[in-house]
Amino acid sequence: MDLKQIVSELFMIGVDGKQLNDQTIRVLEEIRPGFVILFARNIESATQVYDLIRQITRVVGKPVVFAIDQEGGIVTRLRDGFAVSCGAMALAATGDRNNAYLAGRILSKEMKSIGITWNLAPVVDINDNPHNPGIGVRSFGDNPQKVITFSTAFYSGLKEMGVAACAKHFPGKGSVSVDAHLDMPTLDKSLEQLERWELLPFVELIKMGIESVMPSHIFLPQLQKNKVPATVSKEIVTGLLREKLSYDGIAVADDLLMGGITKNMCVEDAVIESFKAGMDVLTVCHEPAAQQSAVKALLKKIEDDPKFENRLKEALTRIRRFKERFSPKNLSSEPFLDFSQDREVMEKIAEQSITLVSDQDQMIPVHLSKDDCIITVKTSRLVQVQENEPDVPWIAKELSKRFSVKLFVVEKDKPVDLSGNACIFFTENAHLYEWQRSAIEKARRNFKKLLVIALRNPYDCFLFESSSVCSYSYELTSQKALLKVLLGEIKPIGRLPVEV
Repeated sequence: MDLKQIVSELFMIGVDGKQLNDQTIRVLEEIRPGFVILFARNIESATQVYDLIRQITRVVGKPVVFAIDQEGGIVTRLRDGFAVSCGAMALAATGDRNNAYLAGRILSKEMKSIGITWNLAPVVDINDNPHNPGIGVRSFGDNPQKVITFSTAFYSGLKEMGVAACAKHFPGKGSVSVDAHLDMPTLDKSLEQLERWELLPFVELIKMGIESVMPSHIFLPQLQKNKVPATVSKEIVTGLLREKLSYDGIAVADDLLMGGITKNMCVEDAVIESFKAGMDVLTVCHEPAAQQSAVKALLKKIEDDPKFENRLKEALTRIRRFKERFSPKNLSSEPFLDFSQDREVMEKIAEQSITLVSDQDQMIPVHLSKDDCIITVKTSRLVQVQENEPDVPWIAKELSKRFSVKLFVVEKDKPVDLSGNACIFFTENAHLYEWQRSAIEKARRNFKKLLVIALRNPYDCFLFESSSVCSYSYELTSQKALLKVLLGEIKPIGRLPVEV
């Protein structure tokens, strides 16, 4: 194996489309990556993605590990035909860690059946900042113990089915106020503070043998000399993760084309610097030209600088160990793809997550007359790692149909000014957006009875006094569970995993 083939083992790339085209084949043949990450853009059905995985493996011509962000909730790649889990905060809202275990086990079983053996989850950031735009409901809660309890259970389910997991985003970015997909956040905490808070879930998962850890594109001024993302910082990747926490699994870079990186350096420098810092797997999710350029840049650097030889041996040792365990094996022509029983389990878990915060306006179960109304926002991509398109929530349309009441969609530049007896208002992160808060405030003034339903972060339920319910997700699984609660078919038994 020549040096170019060796260096290619370090790379994880994304590809375009649901089937291979000539350009994608050329990129795969040129790079021959050790890892491929799949997104919703690659997935239409279980059979289709299974065939895609087999095609990619044939083109690359060597064992490839396929990875995916299958966190559950708002970050779900495998949907149609699969069992969809509610997200981390919803799992924690059930109060039963066995639900997190079951979710992890089901997700991993279905992933493995189609040849995906690396789940880039769980998120173990502690969401103690309600204004965090990038984490929120992707976190299990706002304190270390809650996150430890549910993330370790989720990981146990993955591990039992032989799928690798990834603790992210090291050393923790639940406290920041900037989304690393867009720019580089700053976490101004000392090592002692991190050890008492952010690092605790990572420590527990490392003890359990978690297979990979994903450093984040954040800056820690009290630990780093230079203002660069932790991803490319030797103080963080080697000093903190490797030496302080004695971690010898895979360190995998978050996408090196995120704003937290690209606003500070080009992708070629990011690949070189992150590898130098101690990263094993280098991730470039998009842009074939950038992927090819990144590989060439690192190859040239390793050829020119003998100091990289030990670093290369170290990374390859971990990668070979990882791939021996998790490279897909025995991909048959007819995999078992009936996940109906799994969907039933996930639906029951979602039903346990729905949380009634208050019913001071006596709105549950819902009874609407023709003069009442429903107001909703469109669900949107508030976190860049999401891939679902903005849309009017299914549940808002369903309630409107069932009760024959009008449905109004409120948007930033299209306010709604209504009044009457009762109103149901579906929100998405209203606590972060003034236009949504103003719309709720107007509804509170103009209607005798108001039910606020937080389709995402639960903090919306505390903006104004009203009846309020949390679903923690607008995946259809959660919306259907929410409908049962609103119609009085089941009791809301979820409990808030965060304090407000």
